[in-house]
Amino acid sequence: MFALKKIVGLLLQPGVIVLVLLSYGFLQLTLAREGRKRGLGFLALGLIGFYLFTTQPLPNYLVQRLENRYQPITSITEFTDIQYIVVLAGGVRYNLDVPATSQLDEASALRVAEGIRLFHLLSGRPTLIMTGGKLPYVNKSSGELMVAFAQSLGVPADKLVAETQAIDTHSNATGVQPLVKDTPFLLVTSATHLPRAMRIFQLLGMRPIPAPADLRGGKDYSYKDYFPSGDCLTTMEAAWHEYLGLAYLSLWPRRAGK
Repeated sequence: MFALKKIVGLLLQPGVIVLVLLSYGFLQLTLAREGRKRGLGFLALGLIGFYLFTTQPLPNYLVQRLENRYQPITSITEFTDIQYIVVLAGGVRYNLDVPATSQLDEASALRVAEGIRLFHLLSGRPTLIMTGGKLPYVNKSSGELMVAFAQSLGVPADKLVAETQAIDTHSNATGVQPLVKDTPFLLVTSATHLPRAMRIFQLLGMRPIPAPADLRGGKDYSYKDYFPSGDCLTTMEAAWHEYLGLAYLSLWPRRAGK
């Protein structure tokens, strides 16, 4: 079921949807004798989808609806007793021949950076738990690479813990649950991912406090934002992935992690 869920998620990504629309339209135009109008219609839908998914307005709107649910932590007044900061892994770059600060992808690096900021904001008292499982092609886990990143920026080794078995958000939660037990903790992940992560952790009876990182939404546009961009498609895919995940959780809350 887990593999099927991942495959379905990949097939429903915006880029794949555009590719299917364009391909079907092209095939109708070239192979079907009476399919010219239908082919042109699907080509038009594909081109419209491509423009909407690769320019700023739609991805930004969808991202902001996720990010606005929780605000970044700027004051520690109500968090002085926090013992743990849990940071969820994003992606990595599969190259261990570069410095630790270049081994994580942008999302993971910004999540760890936010965890470190909160650690220093709390005067270095909490333990930072980095959670992320084993990786293909390298003999390391995401959690270990995140710990190395934090250590390279001066976080003491005795304040860092790597959880190395997680393969998704649900197993992030079950992996750190024995460590944090029933105590409140700061949960750091990308702001787009945070609503789904909070829901999963809470379904397990845990007490996460939202600490968003990697905020992507903007308030203003320039003329460049109306031209197709790979960055906009990346943002669109991130938002779309989270909406699919939230829909799955809403329909089958007891199947989280399956």
